[in-house]
Amino acid sequence: MKAFIVYCHPSEDSLTRNIRDEFIKGIVDSGNDYVLSDLYKMGFKTDMTEAEYLRDANYRDTPDVAKDVAAEHEKINSSDAIVFIYPVFWTEAPAKLVGWFDRVWSYGFAYGNKTMKLLDKGLVLCSAGNSVDRLEQFGLLGSMKKVMFGDRLINRVKQTEFVVFDCTSRENVLRTKNWDANLRKAYEKGKSLFSATQESFSLEGRFFTVVDNSESGEVSDKTIFSYHQNGNVIWAEYSGGSIVKGFLLGTMDTNHNLHFDYRHINKSGESKSGSCVSCPKMENGKLRFYEKWKWDGGEEGTSVIEEV
Repeated sequence: MKAFIVYCHPSEDSLTRNIRDEFIKGIVDSGNDYVLSDLYKMGFKTDMTEAEYLRDANYRDTPDVAKDVAAEHEKINSSDAIVFIYPVFWTEAPAKLVGWFDRVWSYGFAYGNKTMKLLDKGLVLCSAGNSVDRLEQFGLLGSMKKVMFGDRLINRVKQTEFVVFDCTSRENVLRTKNWDANLRKAYEKGKSLFSATQESFSLEGRFFTVVDNSESGEVSDKTIFSYHQNGNVIWAEYSGGSIVKGFLLGTMDTNHNLHFDYRHINKSGESKSGSCVSCPKMENGKLRFYEKWKWDGGEEGTSVIEEV
């Protein structure tokens, strides 16, 4: 199998470059293959031309795609997984990688009448100066995941994973202390990239909407659930339709059933809450949860949510 690695860092003197090299060693040692786009070395042009903008803005599915963009399309469609390796700059990827998405995610390829293949996995390996705890506490890690998985990779990969190598700023003593451990982790991520695609079950970064609900329920097909997971703890934010804002919090058991409490405010200004048991099932290639819920007032119902 083959991984397409999109690497973005302005300096060869970096931990991120070493992470890339160890990850590649892991892929090779596992008997798999890779193709690399080193955006800075390639001098990849990341500013859209006016012609490119007008083509995409007017939804023109025409063959006049720039040669460098077409080459990236070919790399994607010849691969089974896509991997992004970069440092975190102000809670984002470097501008060159953002520009890569601007041009490569073109109309007729990544959206519209898509010719981009559905990849088995989308993996992010990023180095960050902050600790993971701080990134989570301030909602920064969630924001990064939502941009990458809820927008750029949604419906374009089957499985996602976001790996942070934290505390890597040059003045942090943990950078040197954790150097070898971080490189081992990068190597193992490369070595297990394809063998792990079917091993884990996680709701982190996945989105769902309602396909069926009892009359007394308030969520609908206009409601979007954004799920997160840490170990067996799951939570989600939801809004849309008659829901202004809602939250749920609970746990996942060993059979991947969800047990949670929920609370939301509807457009009538009412605060509603209850509890729910949600059971997973794959149908037509999509993950669904079959739910049995109960309002705190006692009324019960059922619903079905499906991954977007």
